[in-house]
Amino acid sequence: MTNENLNVINLPDVPQEEFEKHPKRFLNKKLIAKTLFMLPLLIGVIVMVFFVDTWIAVAAGSLWLLLLILVLFLAYKEYFVRGYVLREKDITYRYGWLFHHEITVPFNRIQHTEVNDGPIDRAFNLCELQIYTAGGSASDLSISGLDPMVAAKLKDFISGKATRHA
Repeated sequence: MTNENLNVINLPDVPQEEFEKHPKRFLNKKLIAKTLFMLPLLIGVIVMVFFVDTWIAVAAGSLWLLLLILVLFLAYKEYFVRGYVLREKDITYRYGWLFHHEITVPFNRIQHTEVNDGPIDRAFNLCELQIYTAGGSASDLSISGLDPMVAAKLKDFISGKATRHA
């Protein structure tokens, strides 16, 4: 058995320009979902109008509006960061605008894959690909906002690669 030292500089890079982007309707879904998430707070602000002083209700409404703009801005900026790239031996997914995340899962570690879609995903003709590796019940990589045909192709491709490495 050999265990040679590797130089980090010589390791292959993940090509940043080759990341596949999500469809634009994923951005629409994210913006609508974030707005719906903020609705209960708006209801709370509206209730405050009837029971507290006006200036407190105005302050709460302004805070709610500021929070909504911030949440929508973050969702909008994150959309342009999200993407995945398939390489010969692995899949890499990146997301997060403020906090950058990049996850690489080698095909020889993948146990199975699933394609899921919820009611909001179906309304936007989107789905989620979940990739599971051995040793856990939760998915190790979840790529949401995929076109169903693309997700099915990815699932078949990854399953084929995982089978060859098994």
